[in-house]
Amino acid sequence: MLSERLQLKLYLEPSAHFEVDALIPVFHRFIREQLIKELLIDVVDYSHVPGGPGVVLIGHAADYYVGALDGAYGLVYSLKRGTAAPDARLEDSLRRLINAARLLEQESGLGLRFKSNELSLRLTDRLHAPNDDETFASTQPEVEALLSRVYGSAPSIERLPSRKEPLSLRIHAGATPSLEALLEKLGGPPLPVSSTVN
Repeated sequence: MLSERLQLKLYLEPSAHFEVDALIPVFHRFIREQLIKELLIDVVDYSHVPGGPGVVLIGHAADYYVGALDGAYGLVYSLKRGTAAPDARLEDSLRRLINAARLLEQESGLGLRFKSNELSLRLTDRLHAPNDDETFASTQPEVEALLSRVYGSAPSIERLPSRKEPLSLRIHAGATPSLEALLEKLGGPPLPVSSTVN
């Protein structure tokens, strides 16, 4: 993956009632109990911002958002600095996203369910991955190869048209496996990330 920074999103199933600020104590507990094996720093509430990031779990290497940045609620894994080699970056990010979604689904008070077969990918590193045809041509095969292996069939990939935004893809997989099954295909829960702060 050319981009050193990326955002992967898993969309929420429609819910009759979801209070995004209910995530604040959950994310604080994730930090306290080290349920996500990364250096996590704080929780920020942007739930008052329409179409904003919602509630954000701030980390050293990556952040986790539950909000409606693109108009639809979901969980975003936002990689800020490399935690894996470039050729493993996308798979590592997907593994961390699926693991966090699984942990949120297990929170009985939240009642969250994720669409396991619908994702989006944004390459937010415009220096290394500008929104152009060359970047798309180099990114699409990597996305197809990873998701074909994990889901067992080739996904459909749609490039979103805006040239003003980072390169953005909407991805639909044919299969709808459980998050546990996806995580197993990805090798289980992610390994801890070094807590060394540069």
